[in-house]
Amino acid sequence: MDDKDGSHEGRQRAKADFRFDDARLCFAFAGTLADRGADTPFERLARPEDLGRWAVESGCATAAPPCSGADLDSARRLREAVQRTGRALADAAPPSPEDIALVNRAAAAPPSTPELAPDAATLHWHGDTVAAVLSMVARDLITLCASEHRTRVSICGNPDCGVPFVDTSRAGARRWCSMKTCGALVKKRAYRARRQTPADDAR
Repeated sequence: MDDKDGSHEGRQRAKADFRFDDARLCFAFAGTLADRGADTPFERLARPEDLGRWAVESGCATAAPPCSGADLDSARRLREAVQRTGRALADAAPPSPEDIALVNRAAAAPPSTPELAPDAATLHWHGDTVAAVLSMVARDLITLCASEHRTRVSICGNPDCGVPFVDTSRAGARRWCSMKTCGALVKKRAYRARRQTPADDAR
């Protein structure tokens, strides 16, 4: 994914910003490791505080839950199980039993409880913990695997990305995890390549 495409809260989007465009919750979580296809992936969950920030920005928590180093390790293990399971679905292959067991253990934790404000416009979460947030991620993957959309999982066509996504387009021809990020980046690269002249190659 690219750090120059899109914006975040009125500013230019940075590489460390989380990506939620066009993504299911579980695959947005997988995207916290960026540039999976590059020589050096970029870790967006670099510190425990980053996990708390993701919990809020994803809508899984009202306030950032306390996060320890052990919590961060658990989150990364779940993330990679989600990534591998998503790739297995895209390949129409059986997921790893170890990954499924890890996902099921995470889903077994009680999720946060939603509460709607009297104005019916504001949502608050109760029981915000790292385990509750990871449970919501795991349950989203389980819901996907049990649905007809399991056959619509693909891997982003940006070779540097590698994040799974669910193609819900009518034609089933979606190529990127998000047109706003990877799609725009690939199109920019193709445009620049077309404009490159033999003189440019010589230089």
